Amino acid sequence: MKVPVHVLSGFLGAGKTTAVKDLLARRAERERIAVVVNEFGTLGVDGALLSDCASCILREVPGGCVCCTAMADLEASLEEVSDLVAPTRFVLEPTGLARPSELVDLLRGPRWATRFDVRPVITLLDPQQDPRQAYASSPLFRDQVDTGDILVVNRCDLASKAEIRAAKEFANGLVPAKLLVVKASRGALPDAVWDLERPAPPPGTTLLGTRHAHAHGDSLEGHVGRGIAHPPERVYDADLLLAVLRRLKGGALTRGHVARVKGLFHTTAGWCVHEIAGGRLTTAETSWRRDSRVDVILKAPDPGDFDALEAALKDALVPRGAPLLVLEDGAGAARAFDPRGFEALAGALSPVAPPEGGARAFRLGDLLAHAGVARAADWMWLVMDFGLFGVGGPRHILEKGVIFAGEGGFRYVLSDDAARGAEDEVDACRDLTNVCGVRLAEAPGAAEGAPA
Repeated sequence: MKVPVHVLSGFLGAGKTTAVKDLLARRAERERIAVVVNEFGTLGVDGALLSDCASCILREVPGGCVCCTAMADLEASLEEVSDLVAPTRFVLEPTGLARPSELVDLLRGPRWATRFDVRPVITLLDPQQDPRQAYASSPLFRDQVDTGDILVVNRCDLASKAEIRAAKEFANGLVPAKLLVVKASRGALPDAVWDLERPAPPPGTTLLGTRHAHAHGDSLEGHVGRGIAHPPERVYDADLLLAVLRRLKGGALTRGHVARVKGLFHTTAGWCVHEIAGGRLTTAETSWRRDSRVDVILKAPDPGDFDALEAALKDALVPRGAPLLVLEDGAGAARAFDPRGFEALAGALSPVAPPEGGARAFRLGDLLAHAGVARAADWMWLVMDFGLFGVGGPRHILEKGVIFAGEGGFRYVLSDDAARGAEDEVDACRDLTNVCGVRLAEAPGAAEGAPA
């Protein structure tokens, strides 16, 4: 069975460590709870505060944010605790300066998806910190709130009634609505917060139902709306999804007029919000992580319009079980390709001759540049077998290699000519199968390390 994992988020001073202490005091005797604490500081004060729990498993990841510089240390801690202790519950408490959206993406990635049941993300709010103003002014705070499925207005014992009321009104007014909004004092979170399971959206079926105009008076003026959702594990090919939305905007997909389309999508380019309104298609990043969902409102649609739209969106999904090649710049930016999307790159990149013929092959450096993964870095890690194994070498050598979609996954080959003069440094990278990721980094011994 998958192990429940809770991401406990919240800005500095919101009471995360106190909430973990309360959970351990109530449940550590009957559950094997593993706690991974991440602090931005170097000494690990929060870990020291939790160290008096004899029946829990504690790991500290100090000296950086687990969403960027300390990610490798976090994965190593998860691996160690999972294999040696087999906890029945994980609690991850990232620093108050972390973006929990990136942590959720890691936990749902192919390396951990078969091990962990990522429960609804918990975000703690301090009503004295004016959440509404912080949400408007701080992208970091907004990421914490938007990623949170459960919002806890904590420290109510220290706040005024007006502050508590304002914080709850802010939390309850967010769209899409949160799964749960509760109050707490001294970090004593209700059991419902820890026991709530992630609701599964209906796979590819109507989410909100179809709303027809009234028979008398036509008060909706012929507008009909429908919503479609998929679990967050299903990923849209970013280019194919945009192509569908452009066809929809241009009137090539439905007979009915597009009044508005607004969707939250998990794509190979990350999580995005796409909207069609006023004849314009706009795109932005989003911290939403619960599911992919889209609402479409058409005026005077034909009977088959929504079926055509649903079929087109389904075709834009990455096929179940298809291998993904994730390109990362090591600082938060990433882009993924499945074999179908990789093949389509021939229209934008110049293919090279694959070592064995048949499949499309591209020079890795060209692929990184096209994907926008071009951070200055001296080292490159090639990750295989769903992240369980990785080898690295100087970037200026490895980016000369070619990568292509082979049988069962992606393959990387570095030719004799490309490796000439650096054979000893790149010998382990000459021919790799089951490649699932490429990550730019500093050379070993610097702040960033190899994948665990």
